[in-house]
Amino acid sequence: MCSLRGVHRKTLLLLLISAVLFDFTGCVSMSAQARRERAYRHYVQKQMKQRQKATARAQKEANRELKRKMKNIQPSDPTLTTSVGDPSSGMPSVFHPAAPPEASTSPEPVVPITVSASNEIMATQNPDQPSPP
Repeated sequence: MCSLRGVHRKTLLLLLISAVLFDFTGCVSMSAQARRERAYRHYVQKQMKQRQKATARAQKEANRELKRKMKNIQPSDPTLTTSVGDPSSGMPSVFHPAAPPEASTSPEPVVPITVSASNEIMATQNPDQPSPP
């Protein structure tokens, strides 16, 4: 009986010490900032999943519509259209190359233009995309 009581006391003491140490050291993931970041990541994952589901649903519905339309279309008899005429009067021929472009007689050199797309990228950013907190 005496040894059993000692084992219980030691076990209880060990549990009490571990609980106290855990409470006082604190866990980094329990900070308010960590909880906010974890909640935001969860929110973004949830939104992405919903958007993917909605896209898949819309694509599936569009495919169903296309199949219904294709089922109702009756194929027509093939027709052949030809024309007889002077080949030089209409479209240019692939067998006769066009005249080479005239060389520029302008004495001014062409100055290269640098274009930055950063403002256009920011302007076309998706407004549905959530921004970080």
